[in-house]
Amino acid sequence: MNLYNLTNQMKKINLLVIISCFSILSFSGQNSVQAKTSSNTIEVPKGFEKIGEAMGDLNRDRIKEKVIVYNTKRQGEMGTEREIHIYKKRRGKWKLWHKSTGAVLPSEHGGMMGDPFESVKIQRRTIVFKHFGGSRGTWSYTHRFRYQKRNWKLIGATIELNDRHCQDDSEKFDYNLSNGKIIYKKVPVYRDDNNDICVNKKAKIVKFRRKLKRLPNMDGFYPGNNKVKLPNGEEFYY
Repeated sequence: MNLYNLTNQMKKINLLVIISCFSILSFSGQNSVQAKTSSNTIEVPKGFEKIGEAMGDLNRDRIKEKVIVYNTKRQGEMGTEREIHIYKKRRGKWKLWHKSTGAVLPSEHGGMMGDPFESVKIQRRTIVFKHFGGSRGTWSYTHRFRYQKRNWKLIGATIELNDRHCQDDSEKFDYNLSNGKIIYKKVPVYRDDNNDICVNKKAKIVKFRRKLKRLPNMDGFYPGNNKVKLPNGEEFYY
């Protein structure tokens, strides 16, 4: 074999070696990506069903946490019970940080409106749950929970009551539990002269404070079952 042919043969061998190495590295890289993707997944507990999810920074560490609301296998008087799972990232993998029941209403609590659970969101380092339900009279709940003193505490509640048939006044109750400030708004309603549509009168607004000694925990909290007395002696439930 002359020198020219020998040189060409060596080039072909080197090319084959380079291609083989590239293939091995590519396969290894794909496995690495798959492993990383796998570490970012959260396995749904057996028999559970995910019905809501939110991501955001909950503790000022600039790392997003994840909140998932699940339907459980448990059935109660008001339908399927729900569980809240809060996850943190540790070494690139999701780890369960906290598990809670109560703050998300069961599936049949919405009455004629059906399932009351509307959404879960993370806003300004708080977990926000929204519910809606009722029949002739409708209600909507918004509850905000923040991690403080090594537990999840209720720091805000907004309740709205409305009558679709204009027979009862509409009401809004906004409670900042952190400072005790409450704004209660009552809007009288009546039907117009043709009895066709609802007309709102001027709202009556009352502001006062009810500071609690201890903020309610997320664990075991049940929306709508917590009473506050208004200055006029009436009661409101959040």
